[in-house]
Amino acid sequence: MLLTGTDNHVAGMGGQGSLRTERQTESPAYQNKLRAGLPTLAELLGAQGYFNVAAAKWHLGDDDALPNRRGFDRSLVLMHGGAGHFDDTPLFESYGRADWREDGEPYQLPDRFYSTDLLTDKLIDYLDERPADAPFFAYLGYTAPHWPLQAPAESIDRYAEAYHQGWDVLRQTRLAGAKRAGVVPESAVQVTKEEGYRPWQSLTDDERALQVKRMQVYAAMVDRVDENVGRLLAHLAESGLRENTVILFISDNGAEGHDMGRYRSNARWVPATFDNSLGSIGSKRSYVALGASWARAINAPLRGSKGRLAEGGTRVPAFVNMAGVEGRIDEAYLRIMDVAPTFLELAGMEPPATMMGRSFVTRLQGGAPPYLASDIIAAETFGRRMAQRGSWKILWQEPPHGTGDWQLYNLAEDLGEQHDLSAAHPELRAELVAAWEAYAAEVGVMLPETPIHY
Repeated sequence: MLLTGTDNHVAGMGGQGSLRTERQTESPAYQNKLRAGLPTLAELLGAQGYFNVAAAKWHLGDDDALPNRRGFDRSLVLMHGGAGHFDDTPLFESYGRADWREDGEPYQLPDRFYSTDLLTDKLIDYLDERPADAPFFAYLGYTAPHWPLQAPAESIDRYAEAYHQGWDVLRQTRLAGAKRAGVVPESAVQVTKEEGYRPWQSLTDDERALQVKRMQVYAAMVDRVDENVGRLLAHLAESGLRENTVILFISDNGAEGHDMGRYRSNARWVPATFDNSLGSIGSKRSYVALGASWARAINAPLRGSKGRLAEGGTRVPAFVNMAGVEGRIDEAYLRIMDVAPTFLELAGMEPPATMMGRSFVTRLQGGAPPYLASDIIAAETFGRRMAQRGSWKILWQEPPHGTGDWQLYNLAEDLGEQHDLSAAHPELRAELVAAWEAYAAEVGVMLPETPIHY
């Protein structure tokens, strides 16, 4: 959606990798590879003389879907959804090793590196290769803070005393901070109905110590991203490019709440291969994820986490920095698919007919939002579904993430999606369900015949 400006099903990415059912493998919407013939932002900008570079997680397929075949002049990418941050540890045992490619060819990782530092180094190197006076588009997609949670020791040490009070206290702190910052309304309350959560007081002392260390490492990973973004901005300033560069920073999903130990291969591979003791967590010898309870605290006051279509899975932090745009918090609804047409407009170009997204340049300049209150927005992932008009949203998620039926929420009054209003507004619910079905037919949604456990 980010690179093509269109719905993920239209782009051929109805799912991820092997996370699809046998019937879905027959659909062009679920090949889980960037569809040939669909122009990317890099290809379109390249046709106008832009120098395009990427240092990022790719996860969009190989061969004709590689970045060097889709408009990028230089690229270093991780082909899988994640990997070890200090070496070629794969995300899953079946991957064999992490698959890194530079300009489409296998890339030999340095003997000593950290993923966030390496990606920043490479992007800076590529920018230094920019032909004189050529405009550029740079895509920097960090793998951090994706599991396995790993960070340099000096970064972890900064948070040695930060999280001993546990996730219940952190959840209250985060909600209060979000209210002070103005990113959630004062009326927002904490979620009470959510799967996978354990009260902090129910843990033993040893369990608490292990969980605190996970959160310290997660914070260290985010800290390292912040440090490297600063390093990149400093390089742009030193090169005389900072003031004329539009910068968009965005997260790709809500906090990671999966229990990676429940996957069959991990249940054997992780204990046999890694050292997840207290002193090892965060090192390259370890392999842990954050878990549902920390994710719930980080996402406060939203419901759900990565992989879900509740607000905690899809509502993410983002900011744009651009000369002439005054700093403010904006509540306009924006989607990942809106980025490509926005950047094209900033480059003085018209988006192609393939782009379903809408430019938000006018909004950046203080004008109208790209979506009206009457517009209906819909999505599907792993069989989970949503449609929204204004503050009204319907949500379908299988148990334990939902009821296995459509639920209706008013986000203006219930940001945490806790109170199903279907019985009070049956006609509105039916209208939004019909809108979702029309969307599904338009983009080629094929619902899984069996649950996709992710």
